[in-house]
Amino acid sequence: MSPADRIFGIAGKVALITGGYSGLGKAISLGLAEMGARIAVAGIEGPQAAKFAETLRAQGREAQAYTFDVTSTSETRDMVDAVADRFKRLDILVNSVGVNLEQTALEVTEDVFDSAMAINLKGAMFQAQAAARHMIRQGSGGKQVHIGSVRTQLALRGRGYAAYCASKGGLGTLCKQLAAEWAQHGINVNVVAPTFVNTEMSGRMLADPNFYQSLVSRIPLGRIAEPEDVMQAVLFFVSPASNFITGQILYVDGGITATQ
Repeated sequence: MSPADRIFGIAGKVALITGGYSGLGKAISLGLAEMGARIAVAGIEGPQAAKFAETLRAQGREAQAYTFDVTSTSETRDMVDAVADRFKRLDILVNSVGVNLEQTALEVTEDVFDSAMAINLKGAMFQAQAAARHMIRQGSGGKQVHIGSVRTQLALRGRGYAAYCASKGGLGTLCKQLAAEWAQHGINVNVVAPTFVNTEMSGRMLADPNFYQSLVSRIPLGRIAEPEDVMQAVLFFVSPASNFITGQILYVDGGITATQ
């Protein structure tokens, strides 16, 4: 085994990436597949997930698609069970499902607030729980990574981010608790928290030159994140390189949280 394989090798591992067929999740799926992981992609857009899994298989990768609604605990559990049944194990969970429903704090509705919490926080809890049950049953531990945000730590002036910040802040603390409870089972739980990433989801905001310049001016490295920046951080957390790291939030933010 080469030093690189010993430190970063995930070949043959079964990785479930929720939201793993578009945007940031797609980049993560592609990166882990390139490293030899066996990929399950899942989300609410079944045809899109199936099409992406077929693309991976055409590249010689092992991949399957699954459909579920992250706000349904029963669908979440059934999907994770189906992945573990199909691949006979589950080694890695990467939760990249998330939503930002922007409304100012004076205008935010109960429905919008509840939706952000259901998708970003409750959804994370029950994905993690379902995956952990299989990881514990296997007796060989596992790696869980949840995609947070700079908003896990920082508010954003001039935007209606109350629901989003609350859900992502809760996600950071939730993962610390999961890490503490599941450490005895060899399960590592961590958060990768990027600043704005160059994806379609951020495209509308980043297309505003005033917003873009204001944002980049506050990032010491002078740019926003690319999907590959986030994928590489996830790879670190799902590989043996992170075996003694759990309950942590890694800000992939060009230094913004170090200076705000």
